[in-house]
Amino acid sequence: MIHTYTDSTPPLARIDSTVSDGWSEAKEVVRTISNEPSFLNLLNIEGLHPSDKTVTGYADVLSRATEDYCSADSRKDTITQRQIDQTKLLANVTFFLHNQKEVSYYEDKRRERQLTDAERERYHGFKPYLVWYNQLLSDYAYNNPEATLSDMNNALIKQALPSFPGEADIIQHHIEQATRGARTEAASRQLLDRTPLDYSPGTIDDDLHGGDLIVMRNGSRIKVDIKSSASDIANIRGGFDKNETELINYAIFKSARDHHDKTKHVIVLFPGFSDADLGDSLGLHLPEAEMQKRADFITHELQLAFRELQV
Repeated sequence: MIHTYTDSTPPLARIDSTVSDGWSEAKEVVRTISNEPSFLNLLNIEGLHPSDKTVTGYADVLSRATEDYCSADSRKDTITQRQIDQTKLLANVTFFLHNQKEVSYYEDKRRERQLTDAERERYHGFKPYLVWYNQLLSDYAYNNPEATLSDMNNALIKQALPSFPGEADIIQHHIEQATRGARTEAASRQLLDRTPLDYSPGTIDDDLHGGDLIVMRNGSRIKVDIKSSASDIANIRGGFDKNETELINYAIFKSARDHHDKTKHVIVLFPGFSDADLGDSLGLHLPEAEMQKRADFITHELQLAFRELQV
């Protein structure tokens, strides 16, 4: 799902002084949480001070405190679901980035040499949280297609920067990479809602094994990995066959150890739309006929993949 995008604009120059779409109110909720006695007590238990905002432990405590705050029954009549989602995204962004940096570190090490058993266990230990946060981003984009990508990016970057002094470039990169990938997945769900296909978002475990989405087919749970460009499909296929009469925008990924277990196979799919189609929106806003055409395209590609999988 993740695709790297480049932008030469300096990060700080892209951050507006104000952020709309309700993010300012959510930021105030996070500020309130970080000043509550219960949060300060948790910091004290962990041997941390309120000024320790750059350490992973602080981000972890804020994540846990926010979950408790948002799940309290007393909040149900005072905070909307959208504000809960925004609050969770803001409060967790620093912990997400700490985890992302750890994963990037071990991926770099893995390119240099084989990881030790301890390193591999540590590497895989960071991933479930990253998947959870990416799913939170995707759900927010899916439920708020009228909202804007720039507002979400600006809010998250502004929230994260104080915890990572001097790292504005990498903060912008990781956040924009995550939000754009999540937006592509959310817009794909928009289109799938227009098809007869029985699908659902994947669980964390599904996602860890390539299943952004799960499509039910003749009693089988088929994992679908959403990609942001057709080149991602070509990379898996080893290039596109020039003799094909039409561009194939799916590929079947088979784990080396699971060639004969179809439940472990993953359909890797480019949904047929680009950033240009989305603009600054979190959802596709095209004429009805064009939306249905895009939905039919996804159905067609998945049907071809089902036929190849023989399910």
